[in-house]
Amino acid sequence: MRFVHFLFGLTAYIAFNAVFLYFLGFLANFQVPKSIDAPIADTPLFQAVAIDLLLIGVFAIHHSVSPREFVKKWLKQHVPWHLERSVYVLIASLLLALLMWQWKPVTREIWRIENAFLGTILYAFFAMGALSSLAASFHIDHYDLFGLRQVYFNLRNIPYQTPEYHEKGFYKFVRHPIMLGTMIALWCTPIMTAGHFLFAATLTLYIFIGISFEERDLLVALGNSYKEYQERIPMIFPFFKKNRKNGNR
Repeated sequence: MRFVHFLFGLTAYIAFNAVFLYFLGFLANFQVPKSIDAPIADTPLFQAVAIDLLLIGVFAIHHSVSPREFVKKWLKQHVPWHLERSVYVLIASLLLALLMWQWKPVTREIWRIENAFLGTILYAFFAMGALSSLAASFHIDHYDLFGLRQVYFNLRNIPYQTPEYHEKGFYKFVRHPIMLGTMIALWCTPIMTAGHFLFAATLTLYIFIGISFEERDLLVALGNSYKEYQERIPMIFPFFKKNRKNGNR
């Protein structure tokens, strides 16, 4: 059974990587069967927007609610503790795949950068954002974040310990570099359609809402050490530190 659980965790991890790679092509309209601006049979504007918002909402709600402690307690009553993160990762990956599969493009253009050099710069920032998000996951504990460490420890019958927090890499400059990289990838495109704008704007809003929930949990888990970290390091925009007197960043 330990090996079966390990295979489940490994499957969830592979699914995440596959969906993540497709997601990059989806956003960049590059080498995927269906992208964010892929021409399809016309869908009435109101219907397209409603479907897209529903898909984003389902993905965002799962992403924000599932990590909360009350959900974890409920889940642990139904699955072994070491599979909890893998279940979360697999469901999140499937929901993102569903979103991309059922996405209804709205192709009216908001901006188009015709200059080839500027377009290349934007694509370079897109790639930088995507790669920095992935790199930032290794600055904490990539394999624990995606559930693989837990199932490996269970396979080897090694007592599990939560990884210690260390301030390193991108986390020396912002508290949420994974989210910063995601935002860069969402917005850096030479052709911004209304559908892409809707996707980027709603996910950006979700990112800030999700961060507020995550930071509450981190304060409970880490206490004064995280509070001190909050006071020193900007939340998501580098070089904009919080001023305790006027509340600005």
